[in-house]
Amino acid sequence: MPATDWVFVHEGHKKPVVWHLAAWALTENGQTIGLIAAGSDEQVNRGEVPHLEPVPKVKGRYMHREQLTKDERYQAEKRGMDASAPL
Repeated sequence: MPATDWVFVHEGHKKPVVWHLAAWALTENGQTIGLIAAGSDEQVNRGEVPHLEPVPKVKGRYMHREQLTKDERYQAEKRGMDASAPL
């Protein structure tokens, strides 16, 4: 299911890290998880296919764009809400 305007936020070094969610998915045991796009120029150059994968295994939280703090919003807007990559 699409995850429009949803992000996964965790603490980075001195600033929050914001991952834009591409979609929601259900695990085999029925948990809902966020998926992010995993595709970079380096992967394409190696012939790897871009794909969706679960958010990083770090302590964080799912948030809607309207819930972000000023600093988190800034980090999210640096690359645009339509980009699914860490900021």
